[in-house]
Amino acid sequence: MRVASLPIRILDGLPSEPVLSVDGAWDAPGLNLSHWPGNRTPPELRHDLSTGIALNFARLPEQRQAELARGCTALANNHYDTDGLLALFALARPEEALAQADFLLEAAAAGDLYRVPSERAFALDALVTSLGKGRGGAAAHQAVVLDLVGRLPEILAGGLEGLREHWQPQLERLRADLEALRGAAKDEIVHLELAVWTSERPIAPGRHALFGSSECDRALVLARGPGGTEARLVVNTTSWFELVSRPALPRPDLETLAARLNALEGTAPGNALAWRAQPIENPAPELWFGRAPLESFAEHNGALAPSRLDPVVIKRAVLESLRAAWVFPDAPVGR
Repeated sequence: MRVASLPIRILDGLPSEPVLSVDGAWDAPGLNLSHWPGNRTPPELRHDLSTGIALNFARLPEQRQAELARGCTALANNHYDTDGLLALFALARPEEALAQADFLLEAAAAGDLYRVPSERAFALDALVTSLGKGRGGAAAHQAVVLDLVGRLPEILAGGLEGLREHWQPQLERLRADLEALRGAAKDEIVHLELAVWTSERPIAPGRHALFGSSECDRALVLARGPGGTEARLVVNTTSWFELVSRPALPRPDLETLAARLNALEGTAPGNALAWRAQPIENPAPELWFGRAPLESFAEHNGALAPSRLDPVVIKRAVLESLRAAWVFPDAPVGR
């Protein structure tokens, strides 16, 4: 049995037979190749990205692959995104994937970690996201995945240019966001993994601009405007996934922070405008002042409204929250 010959399945429940599951940790029987919390990835294959794990599997001798995937009846995932798609591609078409390994990892990082290793990597992630938008359900996502796995060799060989309508608008917005950030004052508090941008004019950069401009796990944007300060704190996926390249810093209590800021603001969560926070269990939650609700993983926060609090007051409250969660890193052995 060659792993590459297994059918690809996008599932909305647990399968009855063993599968080779990628980019999730949903207790499916069989082999699990994932960077999600609770994954069962063999230690020899671990990587920051599920695509990297799948590429490591593809580099194994066929005998070792067959041993690890013994009994598996399909290549499976239970959701749709760029890292999951590219992991499936690496398993289904390993020779072609390994030839483009570096670029696939860049695109997966753009998808799951909101990084911008290159504009081309961002464009591929935007393409994958665009093609899956509005398609609900496992069957619809499976159709997109099967189509893309078949077309990826052509796309990677230059076909991305011919699909500009799916990624050019997002790239233009990214460029504008990055330019806006360059006009803001930037401060990084490294031990707290926090990057702060303070602007004297309204700006509303997206997640890719924020985490493409800093390696920190948390990004805070404070933008003064005629009506007050627009504020957005985003906690990145780098403190949620099980990464091998960096330890995960404990996350702050965003709900307590929102309550503290509401007390300073003189507002309550039930107000039309208030400080709000998504659950910290979310892979990439955020805190903001404005309207509710906000979709998880929103690239841009369209719910922002001006707070009457001064940026210094907001920054101080955020720093206190981060310090309350901070733990002293383990000292190296022998020191």
